[in-house]
Amino acid sequence: MTEASRGSMELKVERRWTVSNVLSLSRVILAVPIVLLILQPGNQYRLWVIVLMLLSAATDFFDGLLARALNQVTDFGRLLDPIADKICIIAISAALVIVGDAPLWYAGLVALRDILIVAGSVLIINRRKVVVQSVWAGKWTVASIAAFLLVATLREESLAILKTVLLYLSTAGLFISLGVYVSIYRKYMAENRAA
Repeated sequence: MTEASRGSMELKVERRWTVSNVLSLSRVILAVPIVLLILQPGNQYRLWVIVLMLLSAATDFFDGLLARALNQVTDFGRLLDPIADKICIIAISAALVIVGDAPLWYAGLVALRDILIVAGSVLIINRRKVVVQSVWAGKWTVASIAAFLLVATLREESLAILKTVLLYLSTAGLFISLGVYVSIYRKYMAENRAA
């Protein structure tokens, strides 16, 4: 197995609707009420937003755990899980920008990074027929973005410093994780040319 092939599996036909994949899909569904409640005026629905965001985070934790525990790790799940994360994060970031709780440049960077990663993954699937697994830099970045979005949703003045720290910490993660993925994709493309 070559270096670029580590952390990936060959693409194959398999059963798609496992328990873990349903959990991943539920994360996308949860994004709808989260966004709608964020867009409501005032703060009366913010507690519900936090509850739904924590529930969404729980599905992200348990989908991978159950996939491994039930021996249901699938290529479809490897694709669905990060795509569900990206849809939720982009939607919630956009909603927080609209209500003035997150900067536009930040939501733009989040969306751009996610679009580039998905485009790279699709290219590798088409060229090499393999699914690139999530890397720790990406998982750490998603966690830091989620933490920022959660704190931004709270609208607590006492958390202003924490919000700023998480904003710039997750921004650094956006660039670092994108660099890691670009490096992985380049290795796959180099192998493709050599093959």
